Amino acid sequence: MMGTINLTYAVVTDPDSFVAFQYYVKAGEVFDANIYAEAYRLNRGDLDADDVRATQDAAAKLGVGECLMVSHSIAA
Repeated sequence: MMGTINLTYAVVTDPDSFVAFQYYVKAGEVFDANIYAEAYRLNRGDLDADDVRATQDAAAKLGVGECLMVSHSIAA
């Protein structure tokens, strides 16, 4: 059984620093938890609801040239 999946995010402004597979939300876009879960083959229902709302709020506040780098960890 998988534990709760916690989301974390950071605002980044340097697109040249984008390396490897990371999930980014650009300014003006909406964080879609369903797409995120699909990208990482996670069960959408396991994503912490408060973290999803916080990530959506953070994405909505991005300024021009900013991106939100989103990642996750699984709590036991």
